[in-house]
Amino acid sequence: MITGTFNKIPRKKNSHGYGWARTWAENLMTTINHEGDPVEILYLDHGVNFGGGLNLFGGFDDKLKRRVDNFLKADKVYSLDMPMPRYGDMLAKRKDVTDKDWCARVQAKCDGAQTLLSTDLDTTWLTIGDSHTAAFAPHDSMVIKTNGLTLNGQIQSNFQYVRDHMAKCNNLQGITLSFGNIDVRHHLCRLGIDPRDMWIKLKKFGDSLPIPVEYSVPWPIEFEGRRLPKTGYYKNQPFWGTHFERSQMLERILETMDMVSMNKVMYPEEWLKLDPQDFAKRKMEGTSSVHISPEVYRRKEFGEEYVLLTDFMI
Repeated sequence: MITGTFNKIPRKKNSHGYGWARTWAENLMTTINHEGDPVEILYLDHGVNFGGGLNLFGGFDDKLKRRVDNFLKADKVYSLDMPMPRYGDMLAKRKDVTDKDWCARVQAKCDGAQTLLSTDLDTTWLTIGDSHTAAFAPHDSMVIKTNGLTLNGQIQSNFQYVRDHMAKCNNLQGITLSFGNIDVRHHLCRLGIDPRDMWIKLKKFGDSLPIPVEYSVPWPIEFEGRRLPKTGYYKNQPFWGTHFERSQMLERILETMDMVSMNKVMYPEEWLKLDPQDFAKRKMEGTSSVHISPEVYRRKEFGEEYVLLTDFMI
């Protein structure tokens, strides 16, 4: 089961953290272990915003001790997305953890964990990009994300990030590229960039690949009054440009994608017609966030399976 021993996986189904754990659970054909109960095979989720350390709000308590004890009971432990952090050593440095021998056992368990990346699943499709990537992933796709990844940065590096991860795949037959949301939010209006050149370069990169390519469409521009966490800020601003200016950028991007015949992964066009505040309330993560709700991911609402089901029902 997917277990957040040192990080509680959110229960809210419209939570970004829940969405990432659910994506792993779907790909591994398993379930989420919210309570940290004992399991034989434990896939450890570190949290979507893991920064390398333990964030124990309220300190070390009996509930966490029980969760870690259950972690120690697992026959096999996989660390998802990254090499296993040294949680035992982190716990040993805390003043509220007195049993240092127990910490050593935790660290030994961590040392024996196997790293599992999504590309290790070796399916035939890869979805790769920024923190929004899971929302655009089709069923049975490997999913690789990096928070803060921009299209402009990929262009400057000749898409080396994508190339490096593609090289890890043995049987790749298609790819979904998820870039652009951060560029729209923070960079295009601030720098006065014409997005057409960027998306044309994205298409040229896709055309250079020997496999079919899909391109995600940046989300509709949400309500400007929506409170955002500081992790979504850039240069102390939640976004750059007015709602109208960023909407114009998105419109230009859509026109460019159609002009150069990009194979779009597109949410329902009706989303673009929603009142921005209504869109944020109905389609985005429940708490203040820049992310879409997992309840309306491609795998849930706007993928081919959903369209086929709708057609059948009609």
